[in-house]
Amino acid sequence: MAAAVEKNKSSKKNINKYLINAFVMILVTAIAVVFILKDDPAEVFGYLAGSKISYILIALGIILLYYMVEGLILMVLARMYKRNYPYYKGFFNCMIGTFFSGITPSNSGGQFVQAYTFSKQGVRVSNAASILLMHFIVHQVVSVLFSAFVLIFKFEELRAYTQTIDIFGFKFEILSLSVIGFSINAIIIFGLFFAAFSKRLHHFITTTGVNIMYKLHLTKDKDQKALELSTKFETFRIELKRLFQNAQILIVTVILFLIKMVLYNLVPYFIGLALGAGFHSTNDINNIIDCVSMSLFSTTITSMVPIPGASGGAELAFKMLFENLFVASGNKINAIILVWRAITYYFGLILGLIIFVTYREAPKKEYLHGNSKTLLQLRVVTLEDEKKTLEMIEEEEYEEVLTPEMIEERFRKLKEELSSKLKENETSIIEEDKD
Repeated sequence: MAAAVEKNKSSKKNINKYLINAFVMILVTAIAVVFILKDDPAEVFGYLAGSKISYILIALGIILLYYMVEGLILMVLARMYKRNYPYYKGFFNCMIGTFFSGITPSNSGGQFVQAYTFSKQGVRVSNAASILLMHFIVHQVVSVLFSAFVLIFKFEELRAYTQTIDIFGFKFEILSLSVIGFSINAIIIFGLFFAAFSKRLHHFITTTGVNIMYKLHLTKDKDQKALELSTKFETFRIELKRLFQNAQILIVTVILFLIKMVLYNLVPYFIGLALGAGFHSTNDINNIIDCVSMSLFSTTITSMVPIPGASGGAELAFKMLFENLFVASGNKINAIILVWRAITYYFGLILGLIIFVTYREAPKKEYLHGNSKTLLQLRVVTLEDEKKTLEMIEEEEYEEVLTPEMIEERFRKLKEELSSKLKENETSIIEEDKD
């Protein structure tokens, strides 16, 4: 009885969390829209009414194709474990993840719910965790390399279209924020690479690094943080090896991620055409490349905004980056921002919500019993019951091929907590249904 009461409290707490996130997102979005419309709302709506529907439909088609490619990526990775995993399940999983990522700060809620969805679709929990971590690895690597390419070849050219920001007397270029965002992503992915394959760095981070964090009050439990980091490095190394051992799948997913990034960042170009914005160049190819590059800079900047959907920050960054790239009046740029945000964010949010509500294999009640931890954090074996540290699994030579048995044994321990949570959730749901 006490357990059921505790579950209900946990469920209500998580419902409140999602409601608060949704409220913050709506409030900040409303403020951003008011800011966009404050000069001349009639003129902005006039531009919207006069937009070319054909280009709007093309932009919608591109963003839908973007989600379809993401579903294909999930299908390709899932078929490493479940050979008959169909495409539509990958697409539905993608849209459910899109919805929960969109209503949680820094897109933190999507992976946890996707793990549940995979389990409802017949994929083992340990395999679902593996799929999502491989997805994270390839996404981060492709994102960093693609961003590096754009920064090298387009940064100096496109900075001429941006203005200097003055905040409390401190002046800096808005485009420089994209360099900061890129640097953060690069440090994360390469830090994981080195820590996963270097015993010395791994030991330094989980001992000296954690001690520094503890002294700076960045963590309350040194043992728990060390365990969490060790588990992340270990699972990262296992999945990276698995990807290299499946070269064809790695190549296919890299190509699909590149296509995804181009598609998403191509949307502003067609929205500009729909609203009648001009370009500085008469060469359509150059204009497309400039729009894709500037959109990538905008995405990199907004990734640092810790608000659901990066609301407010996304609109501001887009305006400051595109207002001189497009040859258009201020209110026409504002109209472009509204359409761009509706297509790239709210369209996916609404479609994801519809699928979440109607899809029979979507996690219904059980997602409410989850918590805000990311999938990687859920792999950590907690120290609540047994105050002991997880011993590091002995380092192997990189050339060693991991057998399915070795992989399964490693993940058996690392996924123990997540599996037990799922069982507890299922039990509580059955009890609730009986009541």
